[in-house]
Amino acid sequence: MPAVNAPPSSTEQLLAWFAKFPLALRSRWYDDIQHQLRENGANFDRWQKPGRKLDLYPWLISTADWQQVQAGIAQRHQLLALILQDLYGPQQLVQSGIIPAELLFSNPQFLFESAGLVQQPEQWLPLLATDLGFDHHGQVCAFADSCKAPAGLGFALEHRLALKQSIPELQQLRAKAHLSGFFRQLRFFLQQQGNGIAAILTHGARDEAYFEQAFLANYLDLALVHGADLMFSEQRIWLKTLSGLQPVSALMRFLDDRLTDPLELDSEGAGVAGLLHSIRQQQLFCANPPGTALLDSGILLPFLTAAADYFWQKPLLLNTVQAYWCKETQPLQQVLKNPEQFLLHDLSAQQQYAADNTCALLQRPADFIARQKLSLHMQPCYDQQNPTWQLPAVLRTFSLYQSNQAPLLLPGGFARLGELSQIQLPVIAQDGSELSKDVWVLGIDQPTESLLQPSYNSMPLSREAGLLPSRVAEHLFWLGRYNERLNLLIRALRVALPLLPPTQATQTEQQLYCFIDFCLLANGSPPRQVNEPISVALAQLFSPSNPLSVIGLLKNLIYNAQSVREYFSEDTWLLLDKLQATVYEWQQTPDLQQPMTIIYLLDEMVLLQTAIYGLNNETMSRTQALRFMDIGQHLERALQTSLLLQRIYSQDLPSAGVMEALLRMADTLMTYRRRYRSELNPMAILDLLLLDTTTPRSVGYQISRLHRQTRALPELTSADRQHLPALTTELSQLLEQVSTQQLDANYPSCLTLHAQLGQLQYLLRQLSNELSLCYFTHAHRSSPWSMS
Repeated sequence: MPAVNAPPSSTEQLLAWFAKFPLALRSRWYDDIQHQLRENGANFDRWQKPGRKLDLYPWLISTADWQQVQAGIAQRHQLLALILQDLYGPQQLVQSGIIPAELLFSNPQFLFESAGLVQQPEQWLPLLATDLGFDHHGQVCAFADSCKAPAGLGFALEHRLALKQSIPELQQLRAKAHLSGFFRQLRFFLQQQGNGIAAILTHGARDEAYFEQAFLANYLDLALVHGADLMFSEQRIWLKTLSGLQPVSALMRFLDDRLTDPLELDSEGAGVAGLLHSIRQQQLFCANPPGTALLDSGILLPFLTAAADYFWQKPLLLNTVQAYWCKETQPLQQVLKNPEQFLLHDLSAQQQYAADNTCALLQRPADFIARQKLSLHMQPCYDQQNPTWQLPAVLRTFSLYQSNQAPLLLPGGFARLGELSQIQLPVIAQDGSELSKDVWVLGIDQPTESLLQPSYNSMPLSREAGLLPSRVAEHLFWLGRYNERLNLLIRALRVALPLLPPTQATQTEQQLYCFIDFCLLANGSPPRQVNEPISVALAQLFSPSNPLSVIGLLKNLIYNAQSVREYFSEDTWLLLDKLQATVYEWQQTPDLQQPMTIIYLLDEMVLLQTAIYGLNNETMSRTQALRFMDIGQHLERALQTSLLLQRIYSQDLPSAGVMEALLRMADTLMTYRRRYRSELNPMAILDLLLLDTTTPRSVGYQISRLHRQTRALPELTSADRQHLPALTTELSQLLEQVSTQQLDANYPSCLTLHAQLGQLQYLLRQLSNELSLCYFTHAHRSSPWSMS
């Protein structure tokens, strides 16, 4: 099979086209592309590691070369599916001696629990990812397969869309195959598996892979679910939503095999108990079912040629890498003689490394598969300083296997570039450190690009918002809480930093420390120690490595937003990206001698957050999704405002400086002046920020809004319905008991107010817990929900 590459003239034409444009414009294009990836979540943790980047130049592949790759991948896909069906079924390959029994049964990726799980080859392997390199003859060669989760499929789509949006002029340079046909077929394939919901099952961990899956779910219009979103009942899997249990008919799995079913596999798994049983009963279609990770281990690489001959009596169309089981004497000696030519797969530890580390190999040869290192194609890459820069590249292809059809290959793929020693491993790097390319297959007619198809037939109109999974509601609720908490902390720092003395503070000035103490307590940090320098507390609040800092708070906000990114407009994501960029400019320890630098950044953050609030209110439909975010926001504002008032009124009545700072922080200074002119009265301020239900920043306003919003939530059972109204009613009654008339300047202490504010915070936390129990974890439900 020839090299996978376009004719030189095509690549030269591409580079010549880019060379026509000024260097500044090319640099801007490159930055725009990286910005697109950052918005999509590729750069999910910029404080700790660099983001995955997309090269400016696509990888061009000719039609003729691609057709041969397509035939080879289709045959390989069918063969691997047959092998899986056999190994988890009659095991003829083992009985005939083609695959050693010892090697198979000792492999931790072989799941005895998956024996007979599905009946047809295509059910064993609906999706396959294959990594391609070049053998020593310069021919295309498959060197690894990824089956448990086709990592990179979402990246391939993301790269195409990012390049198209950033450089629209480039799209007209050459005719190429579009990716939408493959994704349209994938969506149809999953949705036709039954009368239930099709979903992507993810691990839920905070890493780059999760955001790839969220991007893919959004594009395919599939539910993105965690194991906690699902439950097993009546012989099948159900999705917990606010409107009841909904049946799940198909899952596209991005979860390790042993983690999928805590009942039959790993008891600590993040999947759902009963998943294997649902697959056996044909109540659930899974792409790919648990057990397919056996292929990822590399165990079959030495035996593919023999397996093809056993099943079909014909050779493979696509070369496979030379690989050996090291227990066999002759292959072991060959590896030991030329270790620099091989990579080792440690089957027991599921790790890979160079064969020059022979100690473990000599001790446990049966635990190792050795495969030859391959040459990689050198691809031109964009670099401002070096116009001839090239890097070795690996191409990962993706294929879909459906009943009664040949496997369908995505016309493109996911290309990774980098040093040979790093990139040749058949895994997707999750440290965000790699450079990628978009892959173009040239010379093919262009079908419609978008998955959204025009329809001119009459159809019933709808104002339904669709199903809202409980996990999505929880992310929106916490997004509202984190967003409001961040806003309050920024406002507190903004009023406190200019007033904090650079040296030892007087007793009056020390009262301003209550704002810094509030910032610590609001985000879960322990309170400041007596006589502890204020610089220590500020260092905690500004440290990028402290999970309870303002930066840690922003990370939680972004994570929850990215987990439900389909609910927000592109403009909202632009503002979120600008919000992140502003925080990156913070000093870890602010200079109190010159606080204005950080004050300017805080001002910008307040404006960006205000814009985010406004955009969400202007663009989001008035559905339960917005309601849960609104409840989270106002619950957090009530909780933290009462905490701040408790700190300020805890001992002595506040000084004039503290009272003015409090009004500025709550953005109510002008409201107060219109009512009371220039006289700062602590009880008038308390009335404004605690009891006044017409002030948007007051606790009373928040409780009134929570009372109204919680009553508009989906109906619960009669037992559950009593809890939430009772809590909001108790909150209202508690506020009515607070009397500012008793708390005048002659009142010796504020202990009564302190206790009332503490009780208020307790009830607000109870309200948060009750919302979680009723709508997120469903702990109150002793029987399955109705399916209406």
